[in-house]
Amino acid sequence: MATMTTTIIHEIDEHNEDLAEEIDLDATNPQVTFYPPLFLQRRMWILDVLRRESVVNVLDVGCGEGQLLSVLAQPAPWLAPPPESVFPEQANHGEYSYKSDLPNLHARRIAGLDISAHDLDFAVKGTTPPSDSANEDDPYTYGVRVTRWEDLTAKVWKGGLQVINEEFVGVECIVCTEVIEHLPPDILPALAPTLLGVYHPERLLLTTPSYTFNSRFTWPNSPRSVRLRQAYADPTGRTNRIFRHDDHKFEWTPEEFAAWCREAAGEWGYEIEELAGVGRPLEQDPWGRDDELGDASLVVAFRRKEDGQQATRAERARSVLKALALPSEPHELLAEHQHKAHEKAGQQPTSDSIKLIGDMIKAKMESFREAFISLEQMWFEQEVSALCGGWIEVMIWAVEEYDGLNLAKASDGKEWSIELVGGVKDPLVLWSSEGDSLDLIPADWIPGQDPEDLSDEDDRPSTSPPSSTGADGDVSWNGSEIEEPDTTLTNEGEDHAAWAKEEWSQARGWGQTAQGWDENKLKWGESQEWGACEDEPSVLEI
Repeated sequence: MATMTTTIIHEIDEHNEDLAEEIDLDATNPQVTFYPPLFLQRRMWILDVLRRESVVNVLDVGCGEGQLLSVLAQPAPWLAPPPESVFPEQANHGEYSYKSDLPNLHARRIAGLDISAHDLDFAVKGTTPPSDSANEDDPYTYGVRVTRWEDLTAKVWKGGLQVINEEFVGVECIVCTEVIEHLPPDILPALAPTLLGVYHPERLLLTTPSYTFNSRFTWPNSPRSVRLRQAYADPTGRTNRIFRHDDHKFEWTPEEFAAWCREAAGEWGYEIEELAGVGRPLEQDPWGRDDELGDASLVVAFRRKEDGQQATRAERARSVLKALALPSEPHELLAEHQHKAHEKAGQQPTSDSIKLIGDMIKAKMESFREAFISLEQMWFEQEVSALCGGWIEVMIWAVEEYDGLNLAKASDGKEWSIELVGGVKDPLVLWSSEGDSLDLIPADWIPGQDPEDLSDEDDRPSTSPPSSTGADGDVSWNGSEIEEPDTTLTNEGEDHAAWAKEEWSQARGWGQTAQGWDENKLKWGESQEWGACEDEPSVLEI
């Protein structure tokens, strides 16, 4: 692995400057914007895989501030479908099945690893269970009103990926997002032996920037001097390439990335389930290079081969890591959180409880004065979902069995709904019938007049200056009466304007502002040898 990686790195070279076209050096670079933002597109790809494969045990290597962990820590709205034994023998289990538009994640164990203590402070907060008195406006509390139906253990670790943590051995899935490009040359050879060899997860999901896509931020064959205005020369000095960020140790083309993936998969007993990319700009490239340059981020999904050789490969991987003689300070456990499920989660239904669920749904609809209500809206009435033990299928069963309720199963993508047979007695009148008047405005009210001025208890003349009203005929339109500010610049203002202009002109990094690039990373200190500070907003913005 180390030999191949070194070969790839030294083969990297820049476009020949002699091929640069004679074009206007001050021309505006092509617009590049991503929607959804690129970091969200990467996260969506990861979550899609986790949902599709029903993954419940995840390790996030290079977790940074814990954005992915905080998502995984959120409870699913209901349990996975119950076993057929829950339903009566004569029932058709399929009649009660329910699928939402997006499959739910049912994480039971999550862990994050990073080397930045500062970033991990946010990860600890983002995975902390909400307290009973939690403020729902607190950005670190998720879904205060959402009931948890499954226990979850969340751990946050500090340490380097080259150090073996025995707790990670056999984890179901490892996620490594925008990390590999940050690894120094001495740490990179340890990634595959550690993650695929020692830990041998069922799956490894990995992403990294595509070097080929970088050309999309400038015009074809643009001079090196132009590209360096917005990007960074290889900080290691090993190549002539220009990178997106000054803390990247390398950036691979799709071909180089594929070569590394295939060698790692072959050496450690994996097959490549998916090798693709995410992130195409909204705009078409003016020079028609979209297909040639591809996606902004490269993604790969490794799947373990079940050939019975994992133990042998794990021992060999440990030998490889020992020979590398890398720093081996043990990982530090910063936090362990236990998210407890509702006490009635998984409670077996009975004929009595099924009748009680129907009674409660009917009573709720009558109290709401609703003849129809969506299935999911009723589910989030905690008293109802608790009686169902966290299984939405049990609620469907109860509605189907109850004489006073009907279930409308939509087949065209619309929500399922519950109907109250016979409608609602004394329904709530939201507006008057035709002919009635709801005019509550006093006949002598003048627009702009305070309600206090209409009081019969105080007929004393007002001593305050008269206010402008619509009756006076001087109502302003769109602030037309607001005085325009004095736009004459003082010397102080000129100095400030010049300072601001200079500060903005120093902004660098492809797409950090006008180009729409979303990877505004923090610089890694000398002690921060690996692990991407995933280019995402703070958890405060989630």
